[in-house]
Parts: sequence; structure tokens; C-alpha cells
Amino acid sequence: MYFARPEFLWLIALAPPLAMALAWYAYKRDARFTKNYGEWRLISRFSALMAPLRYIVKGLALALALASLSLALARPTEQNARMEYPVGTVDVVAIVDVSRSMAAPHYKGLLHGAGFEDGTRLDMARYLIENDIIASLGYNQLGVVAFSGTAFPKAFLTDDLPSLRWQMRRSLMIGSVPGEGSQLAASLQLAATLFDLDSPPMHRRVVVLFSDGGNDSDDAKTIAAMKELKKRNIDLIVAGVGSREAHPIPIKLLSPNDRDQFRYDEFYTVDGVVARTALDEPMLIAVKNAIGGRYVRVDSPSDFHMGSLIAGVDVKYIKGERELFQYPLYGALFFALIALIAPREYGGQSLWQRRGVSRRRKVAPQDVEGSRR
Repeated sequence: MYFARPEFLWLIALAPPLAMALAWYAYKRDARFTKNYGEWRLISRFSALMAPLRYIVKGLALALALASLSLALARPTEQNARMEYPVGTVDVVAIVDVSRSMAAPHYKGLLHGAGFEDGTRLDMARYLIENDIIASLGYNQLGVVAFSGTAFPKAFLTDDLPSLRWQMRRSLMIGSVPGEGSQLAASLQLAATLFDLDSPPMHRRVVVLFSDGGNDSDDAKTIAAMKELKKRNIDLIVAGVGSREAHPIPIKLLSPNDRDQFRYDEFYTVDGVVARTALDEPMLIAVKNAIGGRYVRVDSPSDFHMGSLIAGVDVKYIKGERELFQYPLYGALFFALIALIAPREYGGQSLWQRRGVSRRRKVAPQDVEGSRR
């Protein structure tokens, strides 16, 4: 790892004294304000004044926030990863099935540590898009279409792949497209439309379909959509996710609406019977054969390799670079929030208040004697 802007690292040395100076100034300002406002014995009874230790905690949090921000400005960059990307101009549309069957946890434990702990079929599709397709495209364009009861564009063709990666984590979910079933024909038609909108005619166009084989489209519409792709010379890669062994679908992995509807069941049921879903590989192979595309069954992440699946495109291997500035930036925001929202009181009563109570107890007899005189 190296820093693209190492000159900003010098700011880290300034963070602790600057933060402590600000904390000391805030402490002295509050003390001066309290002294000028009125008599301490009376103020301490009604005001939750912050203890000196709290100023130190806030100052430390502010110092860490400034140091993390300086580290982010220095732009730490990882250099030991390798990136593979097709040379030239390649536009890709990933079509992803988000129907209920894609919630089957066939890959449970296989994607552990990658942020996809449930290991559903959809998790595998998202993992491959994020870690293989996006990594292999480089500065080429990628669009995403999700389909279930209908087809919906989750992202139009764009070369802003880091933003697309962030968006997919939050929008490509089970049930994120209205309706039930798997309308494959509508998704293929929508992919062709995305190419018409943003892909120049001279670009290489590729559709990558992630599905477990479900298709509720009319056969005539499906055949017409596949013929249209072939007519436009659009390549097709079909990735079959799941297992040929049938699996039940846990309710907890479905959409919020389904979880509410079947809250008392462990698995998704149809007419009182637990539904089990398996990979319909013959259907996916038939789709591949109709266009002359390529098919791969994904049993593990290593089975899918975008660079080797795009036929007729040279693949160049380069030493990859991945900027890591977002992590210290997240740390800066975290410590800044601590400095802002750290409570003023300690154990229900501030240190100043406890001192005030002690002082009141000491002078109470004198006050009583004074009141008698």
C-alpha cells in the first residue's frame, strides 16, 4: 500500500494539539460563562455542567477525527491486487432474477466474510457482479436490470462503477421489482433498450443473465426477445446460480412484505406445502443455444470469469490499484459524531454537580445559622 498524496500525512501531527486546544478553549469558555452568569452555589443546583473528563474525551475524539480525515486526504491505495479488463469499448448489461426462488441459501458459508453471509442465489449474483464483472470492465460501461413479475432498470449504462457497486448493495434485493414470477422476456427487451439509449453502435455489447432458470414469460415473447438480441449481434452469457438439488426458501430471507405475510412460517409455502426450488438448467441452456451464447453453472465464485467468457475479446492483465480513502473517511465521520453527541452528564449527574452537592452540604449548617440570625 502507498499514499497518492503523502504530503497530507503531515496534518496528522497537527491533529492532537489542535483538538486539545479546542477542547481547552471550550472548557475555559464554559467556566468563564458560568462565573459571569451568577453564583456557583446556585447554578450547580439547576445546570448540567460538563465534567472536565468529558472535555478530554471530546478532544480525543476530535483529534482522531482530524487524523482520520488527514489520512483520507493522503489517499491510501492498495497496489497488490490484479485487475483484468477487456481492451477496447465493451458495454455490459447484467440481468438479475430477484424473484423469491433466488432467496434459497444454496451458497451458505461460501461467501463468508464478503458481506453476503446469507449465501442466497442472489447473493452469489451480486458478488460476481461486484467482484468479477466490475473489476474486469475497468472504465467500460455497465448497466443492471432486475426482473421478477416485470423488469426494471436498476442502473442505466454507466462507467461510474464504484457508485454502481454501492448502489447495488442497497437496491438489488429480493422482491425489489413488483409482481411475482420471472418475466425473462421483459428483462431481455429492457436490456436491448438500455443499449439503444447509451451504447454507441461500434461498442461490443454483452448481456450477462444471472438466474436459477425460472421463466414465466410467454414462449413466443421469449423467443422474439432472444431473436432480437441475436439480430443486434448482442453477446449473451448465462450464469446458472443454485443447485439441481431442490431447496426450501426461508421466510427471513424474503422481502419485508413476504415476511409480514408469512411471519408464522419458517419456509415459504404454496397452498400449505413448503415450496422447494432447484436450478432449471435445461431452460437456461436452451436460452443460450437460441442465441449462440455461453453458459456456466456457478457452484463457486471461481466458476465465473468474465474475461474468459467474452468470446473474441483480448484480455489484458495489469497490476490493479484500489483506493482505500473511504475507510479513514468513515472513521473521521464516526469520531466526529462521538465528539458531537457524547453526553454531558456522567452516571446521571455531572462531576460539577456532585461537587456542587458536596459544597451545599458543607455550607448547609451555616446557611441555617445565618437564617436563624
